[in-house]
Amino acid sequence: MSKKFSDYLAVLSEFLLDYGGDLQRDIVAACADSRQCHAGSLFCAMQGQAFDGHEFIESALHSGAVALISERPVSLPEGTPWALVQNPYAAFARIAELSADYPAKSLKLLAVTGTNGKTTTAYLLRHIFKTAGFRVGMLGTVEYDLGSSLIPADRTTPTPFELQKLLAQMRDNRLEYAVLELSSHALEQERLGSAKVEGAVFTNLSQDHLDYHTDFEAYYRAKRRLFTEMLAPDMPMIVNLDDQWGKRLATDCQRQNVVTYSLKSAADLQVKDVESNLEGSSFSLQGIQHAWHLRSRLTGLFNVYNLAGAVALAQALGIDQATVQKALSDFAAVPGRMQRIASRKGPAVFVDYAHTDEALRNVLAALRPVCQGQLCLLFGCGGNRDKAKRPMMAKAAEEGADRIFLSSDNPRRECPEDIIADVMRGFAEPEKVQVIIERENAIRTAIESAQPEDIVLIAGKGHETYQEINGVKKHFDDVEIAAKYLQNLGSQTR
Repeated sequence: MSKKFSDYLAVLSEFLLDYGGDLQRDIVAACADSRQCHAGSLFCAMQGQAFDGHEFIESALHSGAVALISERPVSLPEGTPWALVQNPYAAFARIAELSADYPAKSLKLLAVTGTNGKTTTAYLLRHIFKTAGFRVGMLGTVEYDLGSSLIPADRTTPTPFELQKLLAQMRDNRLEYAVLELSSHALEQERLGSAKVEGAVFTNLSQDHLDYHTDFEAYYRAKRRLFTEMLAPDMPMIVNLDDQWGKRLATDCQRQNVVTYSLKSAADLQVKDVESNLEGSSFSLQGIQHAWHLRSRLTGLFNVYNLAGAVALAQALGIDQATVQKALSDFAAVPGRMQRIASRKGPAVFVDYAHTDEALRNVLAALRPVCQGQLCLLFGCGGNRDKAKRPMMAKAAEEGADRIFLSSDNPRRECPEDIIADVMRGFAEPEKVQVIIERENAIRTAIESAQPEDIVLIAGKGHETYQEINGVKKHFDDVEIAAKYLQNLGSQTR
């Protein structure tokens, strides 16, 4: 629906520095990518991490843009409506939601945030609410579920204009709920605009993204915004009390309907009678007036926490015990999350997205009790990301694995050898680590050198089907490659 430039100025009052031109100019769409501009568009330009949008203003005008919002002054044709804004990330989110006619108002948003466990918790919530009979979509690290289609995800939380388009498709598909994984970047940049969520889960916080947030306190404050600024009044806030930052969050957020869960200390919901093996997990979730006995095919203590968080939110929003029990019992797995590669011969091989030291510890701890031989780990660290966690990953690997293969993850624009060198500094006994930079060769070596009673964990990339080297994404799938070499083992005689 066509809008006036003045309509956009009205939602930018807290961000406006200056404006001018024909304020009554008709605007048919808004975008921050000059390649998406067409006749009647409003172009939004800002200095990003990789590109400066101001350099593409001329291209946007050539494609038909008739108005501009930017963070610094530029020369424009006379009469062109324009505005200067501060905090452009948040400002553009307000523009994006207005351009899409506020699709979030037609949906009930459920959000999950934390360093680890977001994806599994989001998948569980989607499945529980679908089992309850609701029409549910999801935006997360692995995929965007729009109700009518599944799209491979480009990032955990899309950019504002993409996010609003996806929510609009959910609205048009008449979905009732949208489950969102919200990254710290998305929360810091206010990508959801003015939208409010009707239930939120905090999983945990550990070292990640400090290349962006600079320190842990800033990282925590970004996560906290979900609960202090975006959660609608009286809506449930679910907090893992066994995480030190979760304890602080529960104290910091003075609001109604805070529900805590814990395996270790007093909480609103106590997780008890935990049992877990390679076939799955069972536990009891005990509140003041009830005890739900639950079973799932997900394995590992870290997944018990994910299950508890999802169930706690479902419970708080009125989903009954029988529905939850049915949903958990037939929930299979999340791509690239403790995903076992099918094989008749050879070692048990798992692919997991663990790319923080805490996630690595969790997965190794889940596999250790069921490993009858050696626990072999293959991992690497991503380039152009938080360098401080690289030696921490090494320490976690050394503590939890018997054999370690160090390889490339997504080096991006960094030299793989430099990344490896950073990781190696964290090992107490680096001479015991086998370095194979080329990842496929590392996977092949790890599988072929393992005994049938061993377990091989390939960590870091999980569901990803690419490897990014020098800014180019090439097809690369840990699951696919591991399956190939396991199949080769099956055709050989040892």
